[in-house]
Amino acid sequence: MAKYREIPCKYYVALGVCTKGREAEHKKYCQHCGKYCPRAKVRCINRKKQYNEKMRGNL
Repeated sequence: MAKYREIPCKYYVALGVCTKGREAEHKKYCQHCGKYCPRAKVRCINRKKQYNEKMRGNL
C-alpha cells in the first residue's frame, strides 16, 4: 500500500478556506503553494524536494 505523505498546511482551515487567501484544497495544492508551512512534524522527509530547494537557493 502507498504511504499517505501529505501534511496539511498550518494555514489550511477547511475545503476552500485558506487564511492566506489561496485556493484551499487539501490534496496537492497546499504542497505546491509558495506559502506552505507544515502543520505537524514531517514524518517522511522528501529528500528529492529538499535537494531541489537547496539547488534553487544556490543559483
